[in-house]
Amino acid sequence: MSERVDALRAALEAAPGDSVLRVMLAEALAAEGRRAEALEEYELVSGTGDLGGPAALAAAELALDLGRFETAGRLLDVALEAGEIEGAAELQRRLGGRAGSGGLEDPCPGEETTLPQLDDHERIDFAAVGGLDDVKKAVTRLIILPYQRPELYITYGRGSGGGVLMYGPPGCGKTMVARATAGECGLPFVNVRIERVLDPHFGVSEQNLHAAFEDARSSAPCVLFLDELDAIGFARRKHVGSAGRPLVDQLLQELDAIGSDNRDVLVLAATNAPWDVDEALKRPGRFDRMLFVPPPDEPARLRILESLLEDRPVADLDLARLARDTPLCSGADLRAVVERAVDDVIEEAIETGGAPPLTMRHLERARKAVRPSTVEWLTTARNYVEFANEGGRFDDVRAFLRSPEGRRVR
Repeated sequence: MSERVDALRAALEAAPGDSVLRVMLAEALAAEGRRAEALEEYELVSGTGDLGGPAALAAAELALDLGRFETAGRLLDVALEAGEIEGAAELQRRLGGRAGSGGLEDPCPGEETTLPQLDDHERIDFAAVGGLDDVKKAVTRLIILPYQRPELYITYGRGSGGGVLMYGPPGCGKTMVARATAGECGLPFVNVRIERVLDPHFGVSEQNLHAAFEDARSSAPCVLFLDELDAIGFARRKHVGSAGRPLVDQLLQELDAIGSDNRDVLVLAATNAPWDVDEALKRPGRFDRMLFVPPPDEPARLRILESLLEDRPVADLDLARLARDTPLCSGADLRAVVERAVDDVIEEAIETGGAPPLTMRHLERARKAVRPSTVEWLTTARNYVEFANEGGRFDDVRAFLRSPEGRRVR
């Protein structure tokens, strides 16, 4: 038994209800070829309702390879409900009529695909992004300056090409940083959304992904943004069979083409689950740097709140106090606080027939009703920092968890 399996089993004895640790144990067992044991651990998590889509897909592959067709069908349903359409479609074909979900329609040959289009949102730059100074500085050095000043990099023999992978809790500004990068460069922004790539029909996802890159190349120079990279580039080592692998292979081919022949396509990506991204995607020339995008700190929260409340009727606000009292809140959480407070004011306006201003009373009441959404992610990340931090990849997360705000995570 490997040291990692031993460590994970010991951790589970102390926290038997920790689903993330149990999935990590299942992955470790599968990597050692102990597939039946791995499936048992996956099934335990599935029984709690905490099995995520990628893990459910891996578990379904295990069950299918072990001849456990009913189990594979049940796990396939879990994967489908979580949006794992591409891999689930291939597994359903392997299951045939023996068992499995009926949740996917039959392929429709010749169906037209929808090409990704240039994003038509209002252009922003880094001034619109509250906080994240280290992230913006890194993106400037790795993406923006090689485009704006190629002669400087040629002088010092520093090659360009490759991309940046941003990771962290949802709602903390990864997409906004990508959009602002395009604004800083004065370039079009091509946003590759997973719902426009993943398709249940055989081979269509790969075609959609290729079309997205071709669209970016035809629009070059531009910024190409791959959101939810883990859904497109899910780690092949976690696949027991072949489900999902062709899409990863396609993505690798597209990135390698950009690194050599299409340098005016600037590539950024984002993920909430960096541990599920295929290792080959993180090699030089592809996504050279992983940047942790943490929850906004107190000064950043203040700037976000000021922006959210701009041009609204307000009175007697103490936003510095509100920023101080919202540790670990993401930008999305702060927006939820403001919107909930605005809803309260609107109700008062309807009841009184007047137009009362938004006050600290409304914001404080809303703050108590909104819990920081980043805590769950940070709790999961802490397990990966402890048990899967090969090469110090998640040292930035470790440093954050040791900071005054990070120590609030329990």
